[in-house]
Amino acid sequence: MEWFLLFILSKVLFFELYPFRFLKVKGCPKREGEKEKKHTRDFVIHVHTMFSYDSLGKPEEVEREAKLLGVEKVFITDHDREDIEKLLPSSEVLVPGYEYQDGEYGRLLKLQMGKYTVIAHPNNDKKPLYRWRGNFGEGFYYELIDLKDVLYAAPWWLKLYFVLRFLILYPLRGFRALDYFPRLIPLGSWIGRYIERTGGKLPIIGGADHHIKLSFWEKPKRYFSFPRYGWSFYILRNRAFGDIDKALEGGNFYISLCDGRVEIEGDRVLLKERELLFLHYGDGRVEVNDCGKLNKNAPVAVVYRYIFRKGDLYFGLTPVAVFKPDLIQTE
Repeated sequence: MEWFLLFILSKVLFFELYPFRFLKVKGCPKREGEKEKKHTRDFVIHVHTMFSYDSLGKPEEVEREAKLLGVEKVFITDHDREDIEKLLPSSEVLVPGYEYQDGEYGRLLKLQMGKYTVIAHPNNDKKPLYRWRGNFGEGFYYELIDLKDVLYAAPWWLKLYFVLRFLILYPLRGFRALDYFPRLIPLGSWIGRYIERTGGKLPIIGGADHHIKLSFWEKPKRYFSFPRYGWSFYILRNRAFGDIDKALEGGNFYISLCDGRVEIEGDRVLLKERELLFLHYGDGRVEVNDCGKLNKNAPVAVVYRYIFRKGDLYFGLTPVAVFKPDLIQTE
């Protein structure tokens, strides 16, 4: 019995400290003093309602969950529903759009009925319909992270641990029980693909790709859905500096994971304790520093949080924010 308990504890310890990496972290002088906090406005894209053939969610539920979590805009992208504007209720939160298969570019999202175009599912290799076509149009966005595709790509043993951990902690911690999920994202691999395919030119964006598979709806205030919209809205949202439309037009936003927040002043990310900045340049080259020093030549930057370190070995690395340094403007 004691050996069994030790075995279980060792496995839990392994997963809680996973992933761990040896890193050569560059140091540089840190900025001192408190900076004024920049207000961001949150939005979510790639959400499906009952107007998709494979989802049962109510638009009213999307709006309620968004307001609960402080999400100002949700871009609905139901499958092949170019008539969605006539179907959605009038709302300041719900923005109509659709998802469809394009003969030239593959799987696309049309946000705000075509105002913005997103290449959807570029990292899904298991469905031939979604596979990267190798081309893109001017003004397209690249869905760097898609939550549904994370579940396709993550190893089964890591997904199993996440589910068990979530079921145990959710009654105690609520949404915070989802904080482990970003460790499932093969982010380094997906960033490498993005740079190789696009040269780092396209703005990047994160999508929920949320479908409701089980729904009970008796009254507007009495409902049950699985999986809950709020779970995706907590795990991944896009945070715009200023007006959401203007931020989308210029790429002035970042992908936030599990309520991850970043403050940027000039050429610095104001890192918190136990945070590192990863700068991805392509060809597998990654620079890491602990003072938030940005380089506009890096196509992608990622802020990681870690649990603790032992020399150059870092444990429990978890991405909290992803962005393109050349597009971010906070002034």
